[in-house]
Amino acid sequence: MIVDLSAIQSNYRKCQALAPNSACGAVVKADAYGLGAARIAPFLAHLGCTHFFVADMEEAITLRDVLPSSAKIYMLHGVMSGMERLAEQHGLLPILNSREQLEAWLRHCRLRKSALPAGIHVDTGLSRLGFPIDELQTIAETETGLSELPVALFMSQLACAEWRNEISLQQLMRFRKLTHLFPKAILSLSNSAGLLAGREFHFDLIRCGGGIFGLSTSDVPCFKPSQVVGLRTQIIQCRKVKRGEAIGYHGSYRAERGMRVATTSIGYGDGFPRVLDKRGYAFICGTRVPIVGFVSMDLMTVDVTDLPESWTTPGTLVDLICPEQTVGDMASAAKMLSDELTTAIGRRCRRLYVSAK
Repeated sequence: MIVDLSAIQSNYRKCQALAPNSACGAVVKADAYGLGAARIAPFLAHLGCTHFFVADMEEAITLRDVLPSSAKIYMLHGVMSGMERLAEQHGLLPILNSREQLEAWLRHCRLRKSALPAGIHVDTGLSRLGFPIDELQTIAETETGLSELPVALFMSQLACAEWRNEISLQQLMRFRKLTHLFPKAILSLSNSAGLLAGREFHFDLIRCGGGIFGLSTSDVPCFKPSQVVGLRTQIIQCRKVKRGEAIGYHGSYRAERGMRVATTSIGYGDGFPRVLDKRGYAFICGTRVPIVGFVSMDLMTVDVTDLPESWTTPGTLVDLICPEQTVGDMASAAKMLSDELTTAIGRRCRRLYVSAK
Protein backbone atom coordinates (compact mmCIF):
# COMPACT_ATOMS: atom_id res chain seq x y z
CA MET A 1 0.00 0.00 0.00
CA ILE A 2 1.39 3.38 -1.03
CA VAL A 3 0.20 6.35 1.07
CA ASP A 4 0.85 9.80 -0.37
CA LEU A 5 1.44 12.20 2.52
CA SER A 6 1.48 15.22 0.24
CA ALA A 7 -2.03 14.27 -0.92
CA ILE A 8 -3.14 14.01 2.71
CA GLN A 9 -1.73 17.48 3.35
CA SER A 10 -3.53 18.86 0.29
CA ASN A 11 -6.84 17.31 1.34
CA TYR A 12 -6.49 18.55 4.91
CA ARG A 13 -5.91 22.09 3.65
CA LYS A 14 -8.96 21.79 1.34
CA CYS A 15 -11.11 20.75 4.30
CA GLN A 16 -9.83 23.71 6.31
CA ALA A 17 -10.58 26.07 3.44
CA LEU A 18 -14.19 24.85 3.22
CA ALA A 19 -14.76 25.65 6.92
CA PRO A 20 -12.54 28.70 7.56
CA ASN A 21 -14.26 29.57 10.84
CA SER A 22 -14.04 26.05 12.27
CA ALA A 23 -11.25 23.82 13.50
CA CYS A 24 -10.50 20.76 11.38
CA GLY A 25 -10.17 17.61 13.48
CA ALA A 26 -9.05 14.22 12.19
CA VAL A 27 -10.92 10.95 12.51
CA VAL A 28 -8.19 8.30 12.63
CA LYS A 29 -10.18 5.33 13.93
CA ALA A 30 -9.64 1.86 12.43
CA ASP A 31 -5.92 2.63 12.09
CA ALA A 32 -6.64 5.80 10.08
CA TYR A 33 -9.06 3.95 7.78
CA GLY A 34 -6.41 1.28 7.22
CA LEU A 35 -3.68 3.74 6.19
CA GLY A 36 -1.66 3.66 9.42
CA ALA A 37 -2.56 5.98 12.30
CA ALA A 38 0.89 5.80 13.92
CA ARG A 39 2.39 7.56 10.92
CA ILE A 40 -0.51 9.70 9.75
CA ALA A 41 -1.68 11.17 13.07
CA PRO A 42 1.72 12.75 13.92
CA PHE A 43 1.91 14.06 10.36
CA LEU A 44 -1.47 15.76 10.79
CA ALA A 45 -0.37 17.12 14.18
CA HIS A 46 2.64 18.65 12.41
CA LEU A 47 0.17 20.36 10.05
CA GLY A 48 -1.57 21.91 13.06
CA CYS A 49 -4.33 19.41 13.80
CA THR A 50 -5.06 19.24 17.55
CA HIS A 51 -8.29 17.20 17.71
CA PHE A 52 -8.22 13.45 16.99
CA PHE A 53 -11.09 10.96 17.09
CA VAL A 54 -10.80 7.21 17.55
CA ALA A 55 -13.29 4.48 18.34
CA ASP A 56 -12.14 3.02 21.65
CA MET A 57 -9.60 2.90 24.46
CA GLU A 58 -7.11 0.63 22.69
CA GLU A 59 -6.92 2.93 19.68
CA ALA A 60 -6.67 5.99 21.91
CA ILE A 61 -3.76 4.68 24.01
CA THR A 62 -1.87 3.68 20.87
CA LEU A 63 -2.37 7.18 19.51
CA ARG A 64 -1.37 8.90 22.73
CA ASP A 65 2.09 7.34 22.43
CA VAL A 66 2.75 9.12 19.11
CA LEU A 67 1.01 12.48 19.56
CA PRO A 68 2.01 15.60 21.48
CA SER A 69 0.63 15.80 25.02
CA SER A 70 -1.36 18.86 23.94
CA ALA A 71 -3.36 16.85 21.37
CA LYS A 72 -6.93 16.06 22.36
CA ILE A 73 -7.92 12.44 21.76
CA TYR A 74 -11.64 11.67 21.85
CA MET A 75 -13.01 8.13 22.23
CA LEU A 76 -16.27 7.93 20.27
CA HIS A 77 -17.43 4.76 22.06
CA GLY A 78 -17.04 6.43 25.42
CA VAL A 79 -15.36 4.52 28.21
CA MET A 80 -16.39 1.10 29.43
CA SER A 81 -17.11 0.67 33.13
CA GLY A 82 -13.92 0.08 35.11
CA MET A 83 -11.68 1.74 32.49
CA GLU A 84 -12.13 5.32 33.72
CA ARG A 85 -8.80 5.45 35.59
CA LEU A 86 -6.95 4.30 32.47
CA ALA A 87 -8.58 7.06 30.44
CA GLU A 88 -7.49 9.61 33.04
CA GLN A 89 -3.93 8.28 33.19
CA HIS A 90 -3.51 8.69 29.44
CA GLY A 91 -5.24 12.04 29.22
CA LEU A 92 -8.07 10.76 27.01
CA LEU A 93 -11.48 12.33 26.49
CA PRO A 94 -14.42 9.92 26.49
CA ILE A 95 -17.48 10.88 24.49
CA LEU A 96 -20.31 9.90 26.84
CA ASN A 97 -23.23 8.34 25.00
CA SER A 98 -25.64 7.27 27.74
CA ARG A 99 -26.77 7.84 31.29
CA GLU A 100 -24.80 4.75 32.35
CA GLN A 101 -21.56 6.13 30.93
CA LEU A 102 -22.21 9.55 32.43
CA GLU A 103 -22.88 8.16 35.90
CA ALA A 104 -19.79 5.92 35.78
CA TRP A 105 -17.60 8.87 34.73
CA LEU A 106 -19.06 11.07 37.48
CA ARG A 107 -18.43 8.36 40.09
CA HIS A 108 -14.82 8.24 38.99
CA CYS A 109 -14.52 12.05 39.16
CA ARG A 110 -15.97 12.10 42.68
CA LEU A 111 -13.66 9.31 43.78
CA ARG A 112 -10.68 11.24 42.39
CA LYS A 113 -12.06 14.53 43.77
CA SER A 114 -11.40 16.04 40.36
CA ALA A 115 -13.75 17.31 37.66
CA LEU A 116 -12.40 15.51 34.59
CA PRO A 117 -13.49 16.70 31.14
CA ALA A 118 -15.50 14.57 28.73
CA GLY A 119 -17.66 14.95 25.66
CA ILE A 120 -21.40 14.47 25.27
CA HIS A 121 -23.00 12.84 22.22
CA VAL A 122 -26.68 13.42 21.52
CA ASP A 123 -28.62 11.33 19.01
CA THR A 124 -30.46 13.72 16.68
CA GLY A 125 -31.71 11.11 14.22
CA LEU A 126 -29.23 8.33 13.50
CA SER A 127 -30.48 6.01 16.31
CA ARG A 128 -27.06 4.50 16.85
CA LEU A 129 -25.06 6.10 19.66
CA GLY A 130 -25.79 9.05 21.90
CA PHE A 131 -28.26 10.31 24.49
CA PRO A 132 -31.88 10.51 23.40
CA ILE A 133 -32.81 14.19 23.19
CA ASP A 134 -35.52 14.05 25.85
CA GLU A 135 -33.30 12.19 28.30
CA LEU A 136 -30.43 14.63 27.86
CA GLN A 137 -32.73 17.62 28.39
CA THR A 138 -34.13 16.04 31.55
CA ILE A 139 -30.66 15.35 32.94
CA ALA A 140 -29.47 18.86 32.13
CA GLU A 141 -32.52 20.65 33.52
CA THR A 142 -33.48 18.57 36.57
CA GLU A 143 -30.34 16.79 37.75
CA THR A 144 -26.98 18.02 39.01
CA GLY A 145 -24.64 15.59 37.27
CA LEU A 146 -23.88 17.60 34.13
CA SER A 147 -23.19 20.72 36.18
CA GLU A 148 -20.29 18.86 37.82
CA LEU A 149 -18.78 17.92 34.48
CA PRO A 150 -16.52 20.11 32.32
CA VAL A 151 -18.09 19.29 28.93
CA ALA A 152 -15.22 19.67 26.47
CA LEU A 153 -17.21 18.71 23.36
CA PHE A 154 -20.88 18.50 22.45
CA MET A 155 -21.53 16.51 19.28
CA SER A 156 -23.98 14.64 17.11
CA GLN A 157 -23.68 12.61 13.91
CA LEU A 158 -25.53 13.33 10.68
CA ALA A 159 -27.37 10.38 9.15
CA CYS A 160 -26.98 11.48 5.53
CA ALA A 161 -24.53 14.37 5.55
CA GLU A 162 -23.90 14.01 1.82
CA TRP A 163 -27.24 15.67 1.11
CA ARG A 164 -28.70 18.91 2.35
CA ASN A 165 -32.12 17.34 2.72
CA GLU A 166 -34.99 17.42 5.18
CA ILE A 167 -33.37 14.82 7.42
CA SER A 168 -30.11 16.78 7.71
CA LEU A 169 -31.93 20.07 8.28
CA GLN A 170 -34.06 18.45 10.98
CA GLN A 171 -30.95 17.14 12.72
CA LEU A 172 -29.37 20.58 12.49
CA MET A 173 -32.44 22.14 14.13
CA ARG A 174 -32.48 19.55 16.93
CA PHE A 175 -28.76 19.97 17.61
CA ARG A 176 -28.93 23.76 17.57
CA LYS A 177 -31.79 23.78 20.11
CA LEU A 178 -29.60 21.89 22.60
CA THR A 179 -26.38 23.87 22.30
CA HIS A 180 -27.42 26.31 25.04
CA LEU A 181 -27.09 23.44 27.53
CA PHE A 182 -23.32 23.44 27.00
CA PRO A 183 -22.20 27.07 26.62
CA LYS A 184 -18.50 26.32 27.19
CA ALA A 185 -18.26 23.21 25.00
CA ILE A 186 -16.80 22.90 21.53
CA LEU A 187 -19.72 22.17 19.19
CA SER A 188 -19.37 19.54 16.45
CA LEU A 189 -22.03 18.20 14.09
CA SER A 190 -20.34 17.54 10.75
CA ASN A 191 -18.00 14.93 9.37
CA SER A 192 -16.22 15.36 6.01
CA ALA A 193 -19.46 15.11 4.06
CA GLY A 194 -21.08 17.69 6.31
CA LEU A 195 -18.51 20.20 5.09
CA LEU A 196 -20.52 20.44 1.89
CA ALA A 197 -23.96 20.81 3.47
CA GLY A 198 -23.50 24.49 4.28
CA ARG A 199 -21.70 26.62 6.82
CA GLU A 200 -24.56 26.46 9.31
CA PHE A 201 -23.61 22.79 9.77
CA HIS A 202 -19.97 23.53 10.61
CA PHE A 203 -20.10 24.91 14.16
CA ASP A 204 -16.73 24.93 16.00
CA LEU A 205 -15.16 21.67 14.85
CA ILE A 206 -15.39 19.45 11.77
CA ARG A 207 -14.56 15.76 12.22
CA CYS A 208 -12.79 14.92 8.96
CA GLY A 209 -11.93 11.35 8.02
CA GLY A 210 -12.66 10.23 4.47
CA GLY A 211 -12.15 13.75 3.15
CA ILE A 212 -8.57 13.83 4.44
CA PHE A 213 -7.81 10.36 3.10
CA GLY A 214 -9.19 11.01 -0.38
CA LEU A 215 -12.17 8.69 0.06
CA SER A 216 -14.92 11.25 -0.50
CA THR A 217 -17.37 10.42 -3.28
CA SER A 218 -18.76 13.93 -3.55
CA ASP A 219 -19.40 15.40 -7.00
CA VAL A 220 -19.26 18.94 -5.66
CA PRO A 221 -16.76 20.87 -7.83
CA CYS A 222 -15.33 22.80 -4.88
CA PHE A 223 -14.05 19.61 -3.23
CA LYS A 224 -12.13 17.15 -5.35
CA PRO A 225 -9.80 15.34 -2.96
CA SER A 226 -6.39 14.19 -4.12
CA GLN A 227 -5.90 10.44 -4.30
CA VAL A 228 -3.97 9.26 -1.26
CA VAL A 229 -3.86 5.47 -1.64
CA GLY A 230 -2.13 3.19 -4.07
CA LEU A 231 -1.99 -0.61 -3.96
CA ARG A 232 0.36 -2.85 -5.89
CA THR A 233 1.67 -6.38 -5.83
CA GLN A 234 3.91 -8.47 -8.08
CA ILE A 235 3.84 -11.49 -10.33
CA ILE A 236 5.09 -14.72 -8.78
CA GLN A 237 4.64 -17.01 -11.77
CA CYS A 238 3.24 -16.97 -15.30
CA ARG A 239 1.82 -20.06 -16.99
CA LYS A 240 0.10 -21.16 -20.18
CA VAL A 241 -3.44 -22.51 -19.94
CA LYS A 242 -5.08 -24.52 -22.72
CA ARG A 243 -8.57 -23.89 -23.97
CA GLY A 244 -11.11 -25.60 -21.72
CA GLU A 245 -8.82 -25.79 -18.67
CA ALA A 246 -10.10 -24.45 -15.35
CA ILE A 247 -8.51 -21.65 -13.36
CA GLY A 248 -9.00 -21.21 -9.61
CA TYR A 249 -10.89 -23.05 -6.90
CA HIS A 250 -14.00 -24.96 -8.00
CA GLY A 251 -13.07 -24.34 -11.62
CA SER A 252 -14.50 -20.87 -11.24
CA TYR A 253 -13.11 -19.73 -14.61
CA ARG A 254 -12.75 -21.88 -17.71
CA ALA A 255 -10.45 -20.76 -20.50
CA GLU A 256 -12.28 -20.05 -23.75
CA ARG A 257 -8.98 -19.94 -25.65
CA GLY A 258 -5.33 -20.62 -25.09
CA MET A 259 -4.21 -18.16 -22.41
CA ARG A 260 -1.30 -16.93 -20.39
CA VAL A 261 -2.19 -16.41 -16.75
CA ALA A 262 -0.08 -14.55 -14.19
CA THR A 263 -0.34 -15.45 -10.51
CA THR A 264 0.17 -12.49 -8.18
CA SER A 265 0.92 -12.31 -4.47
CA ILE A 266 -2.26 -10.79 -3.04
CA GLY A 267 -5.55 -12.25 -1.85
CA TYR A 268 -8.43 -11.90 0.55
CA GLY A 269 -5.99 -12.54 3.42
CA ASP A 270 -4.65 -9.10 2.58
CA GLY A 271 -8.13 -7.62 2.50
CA PHE A 272 -8.41 -7.71 -1.28
CA PRO A 273 -12.09 -8.26 -2.20
CA ARG A 274 -12.82 -11.88 -3.06
CA VAL A 275 -15.84 -10.89 -5.14
CA LEU A 276 -13.74 -9.26 -7.87
CA ASP A 277 -13.44 -12.54 -9.75
CA LYS A 278 -14.68 -11.93 -13.33
CA ARG A 279 -15.51 -8.27 -12.71
CA GLY A 280 -12.29 -6.78 -11.38
CA TYR A 281 -9.13 -5.58 -13.10
CA ALA A 282 -5.46 -5.00 -12.44
CA PHE A 283 -2.98 -2.93 -14.45
CA ILE A 284 0.43 -3.97 -15.77
CA CYS A 285 2.54 -1.23 -17.35
CA GLY A 286 -0.63 0.86 -17.52
CA THR A 287 -2.60 -1.81 -19.43
CA ARG A 288 -5.79 -3.23 -17.94
CA VAL A 289 -5.93 -6.99 -17.41
CA PRO A 290 -8.95 -8.90 -16.06
CA ILE A 291 -8.97 -10.94 -12.87
CA VAL A 292 -9.83 -14.56 -13.66
CA GLY A 293 -10.66 -17.33 -11.19
CA PHE A 294 -11.56 -16.93 -7.54
CA VAL A 295 -9.38 -14.61 -5.50
CA SER A 296 -7.89 -16.94 -2.90
CA MET A 297 -6.35 -16.18 0.50
CA ASP A 298 -2.87 -15.28 -0.73
CA LEU A 299 -3.06 -15.36 -4.54
CA MET A 300 -4.88 -13.80 -7.44
CA THR A 301 -4.70 -14.70 -11.12
CA VAL A 302 -4.97 -12.29 -14.05
CA ASP A 303 -5.29 -12.84 -17.80
CA VAL A 304 -2.09 -11.53 -19.46
CA THR A 305 -2.60 -13.25 -22.81
CA ASP A 306 -2.50 -10.03 -24.78
CA LEU A 307 0.58 -8.59 -23.06
CA PRO A 308 4.18 -9.03 -24.24
CA GLU A 309 5.90 -11.85 -22.37
CA SER A 310 8.58 -9.38 -21.27
CA TRP A 311 5.92 -7.58 -19.23
CA THR A 312 4.91 -10.67 -17.25
CA THR A 313 8.11 -12.06 -15.79
CA PRO A 314 8.27 -12.90 -12.06
CA GLY A 315 8.71 -9.76 -10.00
CA THR A 316 6.82 -7.51 -12.44
CA LEU A 317 4.73 -4.94 -10.58
CA VAL A 318 0.95 -5.18 -10.81
CA ASP A 319 -1.10 -2.10 -9.91
CA LEU A 320 -4.49 -2.49 -8.29
CA ILE A 321 -5.22 0.99 -6.94
CA CYS A 322 -3.51 3.53 -9.15
CA PRO A 323 -4.26 6.56 -11.36
CA GLU A 324 -6.06 4.26 -13.82
CA GLN A 325 -8.20 2.67 -11.07
CA THR A 326 -8.99 4.67 -7.96
CA VAL A 327 -10.10 3.42 -4.56
CA GLY A 328 -13.62 4.45 -5.54
CA ASP A 329 -13.45 2.48 -8.80
CA MET A 330 -12.38 -0.69 -7.04
CA ALA A 331 -14.83 -0.23 -4.19
CA SER A 332 -17.67 0.26 -6.67
CA ALA A 333 -16.73 -2.91 -8.55
CA ALA A 334 -16.69 -4.81 -5.25
CA LYS A 335 -19.97 -3.18 -4.12
CA MET A 336 -18.18 -1.71 -1.09
CA LEU A 337 -17.62 1.74 0.37
CA SER A 338 -14.19 3.25 -0.23
CA ASP A 339 -13.33 3.29 3.47
CA GLU A 340 -14.70 -0.24 3.83
CA LEU A 341 -12.14 -1.29 1.25
CA THR A 342 -9.15 0.51 2.78
CA THR A 343 -9.90 -0.71 6.29
CA ALA A 344 -10.15 -4.26 4.96
CA ILE A 345 -6.66 -4.19 3.51
CA GLY A 346 -4.76 -5.91 6.28
CA ARG A 347 -1.49 -5.41 8.07
CA ARG A 348 0.16 -7.96 5.82
CA CYS A 349 0.30 -5.23 3.17
CA ARG A 350 3.45 -3.24 3.82
CA ARG A 351 2.78 0.49 3.83
CA LEU A 352 5.11 2.81 1.96
CA TYR A 353 4.75 6.51 2.79
CA VAL A 354 5.75 8.91 0.07
CA SER A 355 5.63 12.65 -0.43
CA ALA A 356 6.12 14.84 -3.46
CA LYS A 357 7.80 17.45 -1.23
